[in-house]
Amino acid sequence: MANEQKQGASTQGQQGRSESSVVPDKDYNLVSVLYHALQGAETYSQYVQDAQKQGDQELATFFSEVRQEELRLAERAKHLLGQRLSGGRQQGGTRGSA
Repeated sequence: MANEQKQGASTQGQQGRSESSVVPDKDYNLVSVLYHALQGAETYSQYVQDAQKQGDQELATFFSEVRQEELRLAERAKHLLGQRLSGGRQQGGTRGSA
């Protein structure tokens, strides 16, 4: 019974956020991906510097590649967010051609 109440409260909390939030969950999630990708890219920049300081060019190159991938994902998230906020896509449908 306690588990049922706990699960019910958890579900209610998730639903409450969706119903009362000004930003739809899908848009919030997209903003979150953008934020975390940019934060990751910043962190990987430090890893590149650390590897370079220690003379490990192979590792520095790897971290640089990881950083570039995070930046690519951030750009994609930014583009998708811009489309949605400007009305380019509504409820998963498409408008016009991209």
